[in-house]
Amino acid sequence: MTKRRKRVRIGDVLEVSTPRGLAYIHHTYFTYRPYFEVIRVLPGFFATRPVDFTDLVNHPKAYFAFYPARVAVSEGVVEIVAHHPVSADKAFPAVYRWAGARSREGRVLAWRICEGTKQTLVRELSEEQRYLPIDRIWMHDSLVSALVKEWRPEHDIGIPPARQAPAPTPEVPKRSEDSAPQRVRHFLYFPTAKASKAVADQLSAQRFTVERRKSAEGKNWLVLAGHTVGPDTPDLDSVRETLERLAQEHSGEYDGHEVEMIPCTESSP
Repeated sequence: MTKRRKRVRIGDVLEVSTPRGLAYIHHTYFTYRPYFEVIRVLPGFFATRPVDFTDLVNHPKAYFAFYPARVAVSEGVVEIVAHHPVSADKAFPAVYRWAGARSREGRVLAWRICEGTKQTLVRELSEEQRYLPIDRIWMHDSLVSALVKEWRPEHDIGIPPARQAPAPTPEVPKRSEDSAPQRVRHFLYFPTAKASKAVADQLSAQRFTVERRKSAEGKNWLVLAGHTVGPDTPDLDSVRETLERLAQEHSGEYDGHEVEMIPCTESSP
């Protein structure tokens, strides 16, 4: 292309630089309500840009994922290098899955299969359901990491990867009546200041303590949401699930939480 375009269109092929070489994604679907932006992740890594993308775009091993391509293109972290109209057999199927419930260790206890307004809860995924897109919006760094690791949706059945060292994330607070209250801080990242402000305003209205600032890398915006967990407050798993969905609705990413004990005399909204 003689001129680098900064506005993505359905059918554009986007080039992603990774430590393993050049990778490519195909922008296939976008809608405002509910917000969805879907790509097909095309297989393989390349030392140089292919001359023709026809075979790659039609590769049967490509898979769907959720990624804010419009923001990525406008910020210049990916580049539009080709355009191939999305054929009917490569269109987003509008059926996907997301974790409906998790254990304290992060294992998915049940999946929600979403098809339009219909949702079905399943404990075990069928072979066909394993290949469904997972409702998880990747920020750019998450996309690159997934590409490098050759992650695929059928590999993710809700079992956390084994840790070779003790996890730094603190234990989830216990809910017993005599347990001390604990302060929890949740980390949410967004690609734009506008999205981070919208979420921060929502959380403030829900009586979270909220901080909003640029992330350490300077690429994204961090929303730090705090609240207290005690015997009379909502279950942490429920709060975490709500924040995950809120982040996804604004093209963001929920990046976990940390817990600290507070004196029993301290109160918090």
